[in-house]
Amino acid sequence: MTMTHGVFTSTGNLVAWFESEQDALAALAELARDEPEAADEIAAIPFDDDGKACGPAVKGSALLPKAA
Repeated sequence: MTMTHGVFTSTGNLVAWFESEQDALAALAELARDEPEAADEIAAIPFDDDGKACGPAVKGSALLPKAA
């Protein structure tokens, strides 16, 4: 099964679309680093060939370094 990945805002707006999970997570991490206060408001979501969400969303905040 081929999957694509979308990065979305919490209001459902598409930010970007990617062919690979690695590219989607890299873009999500960059967005989260650039605006850490909004990191909980963006997420990467995988989609199957039929365009249906098929896995867990990864929030931008999950990709930020943890405070010590």
